[in-house]
Formats: sequence, C-alpha cells, structure tokens
Amino acid sequence: MPKDLSIATDGLAGPAELAGALARLDAEGAVSLPLLDARARRRLIGATTRLPYRPAIPVTGTGANAVRQDFELCMAIPERSLLRAFAVALEALLNAALDRLKPPPLAEPLHLDDLIVQRYPKDSFGITAHRDHLRYQDLVALVTLSGNARFCLCDDRAGRGARELPCPPGHLLLMRAPGFGNRRDRPFHFLDRITRPRLSLGLRHDARGP
Repeated sequence: MPKDLSIATDGLAGPAELAGALARLDAEGAVSLPLLDARARRRLIGATTRLPYRPAIPVTGTGANAVRQDFELCMAIPERSLLRAFAVALEALLNAALDRLKPPPLAEPLHLDDLIVQRYPKDSFGITAHRDHLRYQDLVALVTLSGNARFCLCDDRAGRGARELPCPPGHLLLMRAPGFGNRRDRPFHFLDRITRPRLSLGLRHDARGP
C-alpha cells in the first residue's frame, strides 16, 4: 500500500478496535465502526472515477426470492488500482485483529479477493432485503466512501425486524458470512433511503477462487 494512504489514523479503527467489533459478530451479525479519514476517502474516491460501471440487474431471483436493486456497479478493477492496494491493506489489518481473538473465528487467514464498487444515485430505492450469495465466505467488508443511506439487518425477505447500523462516509461495516465462528447462516439485510449519491466499496472472499 502507498505509504501516504492511511487506513487507520488517530481516533479511527486499529487492530484492537477491530478485534472488539469482530468479537461481537457472532451475536450481532454485523457491526459498523469508523475507519477512513477524509484524506484517504478522497484518494479512494478518485480511484473510482474512471471505472467502467454498468447498471445492476433490476431484479434477481424469482417469486418470493426476488431481490430488487437500483445502482451501478464495477467489478473490473485494474490490478494496479489504489482500490486493490487498499484491499490488501484492509485484509492485513483485519487478519491482525482476527489474530487477537481466541479461539479464532476463521479456520484460515482472511483473503479479500472479490471487490465491487457500487454507485447509488440520489433517491435510488437501494436494494431490497436479501442474503449474500453462498459463495461469499468468512467475512464481508463494506466501506462507505461518500453519500448516505440506511443499512439494516432484518429477519427475512420482507424486511421485518429491521435494525439499522450506521454507515456514514468513512465507516467500515463488517458482516459475518458462512465459515465465521463455524456458523453457516447468512444475515438478511437491505439498503434504502439514499438522499445523496452514495459510493461504496465491497470486499469479500469468493470461495470459488479465481
């Protein structure tokens, strides 16, 4: 990672703070905490401006399992992009935090090999209640770079029992995935109330490999 891109500055999350958050994941499903300062966010936002975005598929799944989504996305992130350097740095930071937990919640070190940038326009309805695909294992990391939205965990695809987690710019949201703490369940969650254009970076481990 370039030395001038800091992802853990005074007052923001380091290994100890992340370890405390990770220790709550088994019971809470997801947690959110501040990670990026304004300067680091600006540099990462700059790395997203020339990416080749495409519209998300408006509806995935069918019937009761249908998920509606309203955003643009890019997964074709260049190997030399600052976003990939950030992913390597965040992976190292999270592994340092995971090493502090006894017993360890993951059988192997975390590997964040799946990156996605998502752009939500103002007044987008976001994405309806869903669970991440089974191929995503261990831990999901979502970083808000700009804008605003409401992120909620919920009980089912109807969005019942919604519990909001803060996700303002600079926050890191961690959500457990199959394999974390020997659990196999996946939390239902949704995103809505986008009143300003929102930009986020998602980092996951794809169990299918390259």
